[in-house]
Amino acid sequence: MRDQFILTQNFQKFQALIDELLSHQLGLEMAVVLGQAGRGKTTAARRIVTMNSRVIHVSYVGWLSHAGIIREICFAAAGSRPRATQACFDLLERSLNESRRVIMVDEADRMSLRHLNILRDLHDRCCVPIVLIGEEPLKGKLAQERRLISRTSQELVFQRVAAIDVIQFYRNNLGQDISGGIATDLARHSQGDFRLVVKDALRIERTMKASGLAQISEDLVREICK
Repeated sequence: MRDQFILTQNFQKFQALIDELLSHQLGLEMAVVLGQAGRGKTTAARRIVTMNSRVIHVSYVGWLSHAGIIREICFAAAGSRPRATQACFDLLERSLNESRRVIMVDEADRMSLRHLNILRDLHDRCCVPIVLIGEEPLKGKLAQERRLISRTSQELVFQRVAAIDVIQFYRNNLGQDISGGIATDLARHSQGDFRLVVKDALRIERTMKASGLAQISEDLVREICK
């Protein structure tokens, strides 16, 4: 399998959102990308970064303080992690003034309100679009403070993986054109989870190589999905 990239409807909408944010002159906009775990949000975000150097992607991890997440963004945008938060803001402001960017912050649903508010501060000071990526609880957390939810002008919800997405995935990654029936069976078996689509595809690919099969058959898919 090449790069586990799936050109889903979700991805296309995500890409359109990023393109729109990059086109705005003022940059005063925050957006939210929501979806259950396994819907492909992080995979799509990372793919977008590889396609556009003006997009920054940082993932929150539990040990990062509110200042720590700013340091990580600073490193991704400007290649440095100043110890002082003010120095990070100063460096980010200079860097972002030189080049229009969008900052995507993943796992944002795990952040505290203090983390989210420092991202709001970054958004306000540097006039940079910020996209918060996370699961459904993120929306409720933002709604706790009007100054956060009022800045969130756009929302994209990642839907379940559908048969059309599975068809495109197999075409892009395995070079296989599968039927609508096979795609429906694989989508149903994945329960809408992108990770399970990839897992099934890897099993199918290994089985085809071991058996010398050139085409994905209904019998093979039935064996994988049982």
